[in-house]
Amino acid sequence: MAVAIMQPYFFPYLGYFQLVQAVDHFVLYDDVMFIKKGWINRNRILMQGQEFMFTIPLEKQSQNKTIRESNVAWNTEFPSKFLVQLRSAYKKAPHVDAVMSLIEGVLAQKPISLADLAGNSIQATWNYLGLTKKFYFSSELSVPSELGRAERLMAITKSFGESVYINAANGQALYDKSTFAHQGVDLQFIQGDLPAYPQGNSTNFLAGLSIIDVLMWTDIPRIREMLTCYTLD
Repeated sequence: MAVAIMQPYFFPYLGYFQLVQAVDHFVLYDDVMFIKKGWINRNRILMQGQEFMFTIPLEKQSQNKTIRESNVAWNTEFPSKFLVQLRSAYKKAPHVDAVMSLIEGVLAQKPISLADLAGNSIQATWNYLGLTKKFYFSSELSVPSELGRAERLMAITKSFGESVYINAANGQALYDKSTFAHQGVDLQFIQGDLPAYPQGNSTNFLAGLSIIDVLMWTDIPRIREMLTCYTLD
């Protein structure tokens, strides 16, 4: 039984969902600082054969706010303009109607916090794929936020009665396996493979786009297979 802890991203890329697939308990790390120009409220889709960056607008954002404290700027342009862009970009995709319904359902809830909007997008996608998983927000767990970075990850893992923590591959530059092992936690890193899939008339495959792109072009059974394309080290 394993635990993963990641910031909630709005409809993140396939690799994020491979991490969800790899664990039993998935914690949305919402009470850590929001990072500007990161992937929490931004991602890429395919538009006319080229990558296009979209951004979820936020109210008076600063580096001194956590993801939980970051509020979505619901206004006359968002989400209506975003939905029009999506519909236009994927009008020829085989699953456009079903996926647009999924996205519209997530946006229709209009939560105040970016944490909830992003978290809802992840959970709704998982449900759309016909999969079940229990998701948690770190802000709702009884683990002190004042702990050091590695110490808190270990404490959260242990709070579930587990001893295996799986981190994204880029965490290898931050965390040492021996440090975790000393505290009784087996630290593993996931290395995801991003299989190519048809992207309409695009001749050059663009990997790592938002899961929105995968959902638009790929049927559910194939996506579920793609979720297992990873290794653990």
